[in-house]
Amino acid sequence: MLPSEESLTVEFKSELARPQSNDEIVENIVALANTQGGTLYLGVEDDGTPTGVAKQHGNINGLAAFVFNKTVPQQTVRVELLHEDGHPVVAIEVDNSQQIVSTSGGKTLQRRLKADGTPEVVPLFVAQFISRLSQQRNYDYSDQPAPGGRLEDLDDGCRNRLRSRIRETNAQSSLLAFDDRDFDRALGLVSGPEGEEAPTVAGLLTIGSVESIKRCVPTASAMFQVMDGAVPRVNIDPFALPLVDMFDKISGLMQPWNPDHEIMSGLVHVNVPDFDHQAFREAMVNAFCHRDYARIGSVRFMVDGEGLTISNPGGFIEGVTEDNLLTAQPRSRNPQLALVLKTAGFAERTGRGVDKIYIGSLASGGAMPDYSQSTATEVGLFIRRAVPDEAFVLMVAEEERRRGGELSVWALIVLSLLKEHRRLTMTQLCEFSRLEKRRVVGAVEDLVESGVVEAAGSGVSRSYILSSKVYKEANALPAYVRQSNIAATRGKGLVLELAEKNGGEVTTSEVMELLGLSYISAYRLLKKMEGEGKIRHEGNGPSSRYVLP
Repeated sequence: MLPSEESLTVEFKSELARPQSNDEIVENIVALANTQGGTLYLGVEDDGTPTGVAKQHGNINGLAAFVFNKTVPQQTVRVELLHEDGHPVVAIEVDNSQQIVSTSGGKTLQRRLKADGTPEVVPLFVAQFISRLSQQRNYDYSDQPAPGGRLEDLDDGCRNRLRSRIRETNAQSSLLAFDDRDFDRALGLVSGPEGEEAPTVAGLLTIGSVESIKRCVPTASAMFQVMDGAVPRVNIDPFALPLVDMFDKISGLMQPWNPDHEIMSGLVHVNVPDFDHQAFREAMVNAFCHRDYARIGSVRFMVDGEGLTISNPGGFIEGVTEDNLLTAQPRSRNPQLALVLKTAGFAERTGRGVDKIYIGSLASGGAMPDYSQSTATEVGLFIRRAVPDEAFVLMVAEEERRRGGELSVWALIVLSLLKEHRRLTMTQLCEFSRLEKRRVVGAVEDLVESGVVEAAGSGVSRSYILSSKVYKEANALPAYVRQSNIAATRGKGLVLELAEKNGGEVTTSEVMELLGLSYISAYRLLKKMEGEGKIRHEGNGPSSRYVLP
């Protein structure tokens, strides 16, 4: 079946008025190869209506060989003749190339989306080659000698602060015994033959002087904003700093806008900030570590009434998408810079910093991190301002205390979804979480075994809810009974179940909430059950309640 509309990976070409020229066909194939790959359809209108391919292109024999000979490096495509609504259509499938592709005539093209969301073919300029290759992990810009960089551009004070950071996070590191020259070479802060060393881009970004960063890597900057509606309360224009100082600077700017909320219950004492400190730290480091330093633009931090937005130039690395962030193999656009930041303890050594962003956001009862605004040229992360859910925080803290360790990111996602949606099947949990089924199944089974989640039903209709223990600690037992209700259980049975879960007693107001009844209706139901001997009344006024016999 034909796709319904054009996209970065789908191009329709009409041949109703005139056939596409051979050059036009090759140019569109080159543009697809230099973007994400895709399919070129000949004989389809822009709105997706098939109208038929021209006679000269109807014979697909030799078309693949023609494309192969007209592209550099030579591209292999797959060609198929389709019949759509009685019209012949030629589909030319193109792979995403790991190299920069040009036409034999020297044109290098790519696809991009216009403001209205429709695609267009535009030139891929030489200055953009670095971005294209680094996104595919075929080129590490951060490992290259910094353009115009000199050894004296590396700041001694910054190097000492980098050493101190390594000492704090890994006191046994052999790097601490090296002199400055060997230290710089071992970390990849410099490159080149002995006696001719020059700072790498990673070296300047990490411990370079501000002047040298502006001169040699002018794209390396950050900006910080705090918005009150449409009015900026804080607006710090793009500024440059070595990363050993940049992280502390941004953290300091963020601190006044990230208050803590104290939650206490028994022996549990938790401070919950609007934005989890660990999640913020990891998101900040990721933005600088994985940004495209060959692309103009700043790493941007923007705080407003809804939450925190962190964006950086450069889309997701090849093979990573919004849907597989938590399961894809860790990959960096700047491997050498990532290695330096991991060695210094700034970045998560396993490369799983995104896990900490999710864990920090979810553990306080907040929403999952939102990467939906990311594009092919920018990664955008939105973390919603947390309204601490005391019951959820205490539940997580108590379960982690019982286990003697942190809940996994998979478990927190499941608990967060059940808190939000109340009751979900396994299919729904997989759909909402965007996780592989095996991850969700493992997390759910573990939580059921721990007594934090309960299962009801069987087969495909089997569903899951937070357990009565969780609802009781949250003083929300009526909500639990409502969720755990199975088809035939109604009215009196629900009241009895609520009483059983509530220590053998129930009040009129709880029955009103449980069944959605008025006071009179709830009172009459309870009196009827009392007359049947199912419950008995005790107390008067505020202490009035119905207890099981």
